[in-house]
Amino acid sequence: MVSTLLVLALLASGMVDAASFNARMDKPAITLGEPVSLSLEARGLSLDELDITPLTSRFDVAARTLSRGTDSETLVLTLYPRAAGVLSVPPLHVDSLRTAALALSVADGSETVPRVTATWSLTPASPQVNQPTRLTLSICDDGSLQWQRPDLPTFTGRLLRPLGEEEGEGRRGEEACTLHQFHWALIATQSGPASLGVSMIEANRFGQRLRFPVPVVDFQARVLPAWLPGATPPVAPRVQAEALPSRWPVNRPLRWRFQVTGGYSVEGLKTLLDLQLRETPELGLYPPLIEEIGMEDRASPLSRYAVTLYFQPRTRGELTLPMLRLPWYDATRGQLASIELQARPLTVFDPLWKRLAFVTGGVAGVLLLGGAIWQGRRMMRWRLARRQGLQNISRARSVDALAHAVRQFSLSGQPAAPSLGEWMQRMQLTARGGDIESAVLQLEQLQFGRGAYALPELRQTFLRALAHIRPESLA
Repeated sequence: MVSTLLVLALLASGMVDAASFNARMDKPAITLGEPVSLSLEARGLSLDELDITPLTSRFDVAARTLSRGTDSETLVLTLYPRAAGVLSVPPLHVDSLRTAALALSVADGSETVPRVTATWSLTPASPQVNQPTRLTLSICDDGSLQWQRPDLPTFTGRLLRPLGEEEGEGRRGEEACTLHQFHWALIATQSGPASLGVSMIEANRFGQRLRFPVPVVDFQARVLPAWLPGATPPVAPRVQAEALPSRWPVNRPLRWRFQVTGGYSVEGLKTLLDLQLRETPELGLYPPLIEEIGMEDRASPLSRYAVTLYFQPRTRGELTLPMLRLPWYDATRGQLASIELQARPLTVFDPLWKRLAFVTGGVAGVLLLGGAIWQGRRMMRWRLARRQGLQNISRARSVDALAHAVRQFSLSGQPAAPSLGEWMQRMQLTARGGDIESAVLQLEQLQFGRGAYALPELRQTFLRALAHIRPESLA
């Protein structure tokens, strides 16, 4: 019995001597931003349940790799320090064994890794609930680092939206630096104290991954009055609206577009519009369309939306669209204010009557055009007839030929008159504008040998008398 107990005691003593748990770092000193590898070697133990919580207050655990051998395990942790100085790696426990405490020297900047400072800022510093606020992360370095925008955690009571980023010259005390800035739009939806931040910010330098600590930002979201309607921001909105046409046909959908810049959300703006838009017998409504538009200033926390309202006029006459009010809280005066948006009245007409008027006008136009064409052709005919008659008179070389040419002269294409007297009566009834009586008398006297007129002079007398003659209807 004694020998059995002795054997068991010796076996237990051998197992205790065989179990071990050690820690070592790959380097004793680094620069803030660089990683260090902590290797934990265990023999006769399992590292699955190892608690590394004691490390997280001084280091960011970026990666862990576990490898197993026949009777041993090795856990390699990639650590990034959260501060500069001499940091202590605390002992870690597994069962009854623990590692020894280690010391790590962390420099704030070196020839290979620049010194980095990072700060948060809020504009305004103490926002109200539902007030758009600009959150800015400012990073100063020597310009050799390529930064990545950190992913901010989401929590109940605040809304975050990434904005633009900037890079330029800055100062760190008396020292010049390259300033990198990342912006977010922050809206606190609950009042009270709050904190915001990330564990580490990440950069790249010539392919080397670096991680730097950044402090958290604490702020106080001021409460709004309890009587204030929901979705009412403490920011005055700006509105730009398109002009509506002065006339619009009945039963045809009408679109009205305007832009709203301020602190509204899509849901809040839609709720405000739904409360104010109601169908009436004179006006039909469609659901509003709200689209987000980016701001020209990429660092602005305000939101901008393009709102499209669709209406359908149902009756003729003058129509006035509903007035829209966009409320906001005036914190300076402590009262509710609003921006009013009113479209100008428009006249609603029936397109059927307009089409009838158009058709009537078209028919009248066609008739007028036809009359004008007929009148033009008529004028062309009598002008051509007058020209032909004058040419015949000018070619006459005898008294009989002149008398025949005169009797043939007609503005309407009539046949030659049997006598000069009948021709003169016909011309007096159908034409005006020429003194032909004296010319006819002279020609008759010359025919009977009683005139002392020369043929060329008499021919010119007829040409002058008939050159400006025209039909009676145009005289």
